[in-house]
Amino acid sequence: MSENERKRKRQTSAQKKERADFAEKEARTKEWISNQASRANKLRSQDKEFHGLEREFMYLQNKMLKDFEISKDIKHPRDVGTVREELLRAFFIDNKLLPLSYAISKSSVRVASTTGHISNEIDILFYDALNAFTLMQRQDIYEVLPVEYCYGAIQVKSKLTKKELGSAFKNIASFKKLKRIVSNQGIIVHSGTKIQKDGFGVIFAYDTDMEWSDIVSELEKHAQSYDKSLLPNAVFILSKGFFLYGDERFGSVYNSDMKNFGDIVVYGNPDYQGCCLYQLYDIVFNLLNSTKTKNVLPNQYFRLPLTAGDYSYEYNLGYFAEYGHCEAHGDFARTYTPEKLERLISWCQTAELINWVKATDIAYGKAGDNYEAYERQSGDVIIYNPEHLPLSDILVSDREIIVEGKEMLTKALAYDAIKCGGMNILIPYYYQITEDLVQSCPKCKKMHLIKIQLIRTNATIYRMAGNFLKSKLYLTSQINAQRPFQNSL
Repeated sequence: MSENERKRKRQTSAQKKERADFAEKEARTKEWISNQASRANKLRSQDKEFHGLEREFMYLQNKMLKDFEISKDIKHPRDVGTVREELLRAFFIDNKLLPLSYAISKSSVRVASTTGHISNEIDILFYDALNAFTLMQRQDIYEVLPVEYCYGAIQVKSKLTKKELGSAFKNIASFKKLKRIVSNQGIIVHSGTKIQKDGFGVIFAYDTDMEWSDIVSELEKHAQSYDKSLLPNAVFILSKGFFLYGDERFGSVYNSDMKNFGDIVVYGNPDYQGCCLYQLYDIVFNLLNSTKTKNVLPNQYFRLPLTAGDYSYEYNLGYFAEYGHCEAHGDFARTYTPEKLERLISWCQTAELINWVKATDIAYGKAGDNYEAYERQSGDVIIYNPEHLPLSDILVSDREIIVEGKEMLTKALAYDAIKCGGMNILIPYYYQITEDLVQSCPKCKKMHLIKIQLIRTNATIYRMAGNFLKSKLYLTSQINAQRPFQNSL
């Protein structure tokens, strides 16, 4: 923590008193307004049974807060979290607040994309009840759904802290960043209707010890760390109110607005009237209504590509190229790290395309002028070749074969082919080795690092021992030099 941050966190007595006075004033204002609303609703109830959702949601909010207090009797953190997720889930399901076309996950779930990416654990997920199908399920505890049929997610926190807020942001971002397949279906947009092509994410907490200004500061800080499209659409604290992101013009819960915001501004809405739960319901209902799902088929999730950070890639030879074999440790995954793959993609984005048959001809020493064949077998590729070496040096290599009992040398293809970022890329083995592009046996690599560390440690020990011996010899010589003088005394 920097010195400036420490200074910011320290409060003078005057500042503490100012905050305490403000909190007390807010509490009195909330109590007074809630009392006015309660008295008015009581008189309305004498006239007719139903006079709007306002009274119903005030009842529901009071009940939820009481249930939250009762749940404090549970001691194990995991059980407490599960119960409080269930309280919010039951709020939507038991009170029949949503049309039957919207389903709500029965437990924590994850969401997958055809890019191979998968979200973090989602507490409450809204998805298409009529068309969605499950990709993976284990005893009603672990479930994975396709992102194309998901509307949005809620991350539930018991008591919001800075740490819990950071965790919720990460989980929401992991869901909102999932890419959906591109649909050819046209969407009819009526005037004034906000159509959302991507899912929404909401953070919900029952309570917090943070003060209002501290919450705003934390939300502003997190907004600097995420792309605007990945920010939560709203943050609710049942005991306090809710927050939206916006800019100097307005705040909004819609993705289509959020991605176009300028400098981010946090809009806070204190809950003076006891209607925070209704505001959550209203926002979720509107987001559900405006978010459009897409159709996807099971075969599009049959074999997903590999991932490296935000990137996806797949070997053209499929599982034949996905693993290597170590004589000492067995099979290992041949994967790319995000950093290596990003470097490779960055270079390939500026490289020229070449017909793959032509590239092979040139590699085998041919002229590369068989245009009829190249047109017949179309297919352009990019060859990763940052050193601009001759194709004959990097796309083929000598290989020993046995023909009729005799060893012979022949030229064999020496590259991997992957699909990544909309490109077909040939990656010569030469660069895989010289640039260490693909992960080798991790156990061998670990042992190699351990050996290096041992060598360094031994060298340090030998150096320390040498210094110790030198010091000992020096002291011995000094003592011996003093003995004639001591004997003379």
